[in-house]
Amino acid sequence: MRRFKIPPSLLVGGLMVLTGCQPSAEPVLDEVAPLVVTTRIQASNASTWSLTGTWQARHEIPLSFRIGGKIAVRLVDAGARVEMGQVLFRLDPRDVAQQRIAAEAQVASARAETQNAERERARLADMLKRKLTSQQEYDRAATSAQAAREQLVAAEAELVQAVNATEYAVLKAPAAGILLDVTGQQGQVVTAGQSLATLAETGPLEAEVYVPEDRRAQLPTRAMADPLGDEPPIPVSLREVAGAVDPATRTWRARFKIDPPVSAGVQGVALGTTLTLRFERAAEDEGEVRRVPLGAVLERGQGAVVWRLVDDRVEPEPVTLLGIDGEYARIQTRLPVGTAIVALGVDRLQPGQTVRVRP
Repeated sequence: MRRFKIPPSLLVGGLMVLTGCQPSAEPVLDEVAPLVVTTRIQASNASTWSLTGTWQARHEIPLSFRIGGKIAVRLVDAGARVEMGQVLFRLDPRDVAQQRIAAEAQVASARAETQNAERERARLADMLKRKLTSQQEYDRAATSAQAAREQLVAAEAELVQAVNATEYAVLKAPAAGILLDVTGQQGQVVTAGQSLATLAETGPLEAEVYVPEDRRAQLPTRAMADPLGDEPPIPVSLREVAGAVDPATRTWRARFKIDPPVSAGVQGVALGTTLTLRFERAAEDEGEVRRVPLGAVLERGQGAVVWRLVDDRVEPEPVTLLGIDGEYARIQTRLPVGTAIVALGVDRLQPGQTVRVRP
């Protein structure tokens, strides 16, 4: 019987083939599904939401003198209730009194000049008829008389201003109301237009609130205002919203008028007191508003999405981000309540990727 010898190179190659067929003892790390934390979509409890504000007067009037001077008398304090025409401040009257005397003297002088120029014009007119003077001389006298009359008009206007200045030296309340703040002090030198007090005019009050940026677009036009205490809620409607957001607080100032108007002191509504403005979300929107952890929402500049879990795989689901309430986000989506979604690690996922759920 003939024996065959196996070459060493062939033997080594066979062993290598057999060895390569054996399964590896170590797992391939690249193929391991990522571990994720899941949660479920919750029903939003934001069918009603609220803002805290204060009752404010419909008209708040800054008060100031129309002329400058030194405050001689201050007759009111902050919080005082005043009537229309009530005197609040007086300026030192000496300067305006002297201005009036000077204006009266200017009027008297201009009137005398006017009378003298008119007599001269009349005299030359008579002489012109008798051909005792030239037309040129008469025209010069007529021009002087006209200029004198104009100077008298100007002097009389300055006198009216001086008379008005004596009245402007007394600051009176333009309407009945309450003084919210009084800053002018006796002895203080003020300029024309410098604010010395703020008057809240008596009349209907309004609810003033500051709306966050994420609520501005969905701000309802009607709400219920809960006054401080046990008073019943009051229906209000939106009257105005500030034209620009406040750069410091990033909020929009909004005013809601009372329907029907309620004055201060009626139904527990008092100027400056705290209120809570409650807004009801429209019934047709409530079914689509959901609540999820903030970390479950992914935003990459192409619209917000959440990752829906389907048979150990993830699929992106577009949502509309309505706002943020603490650690949760309010979203609008077609996904029903209870749908499983990824809560953490959403920025590392790809559509259709297999994942492992952390128990």
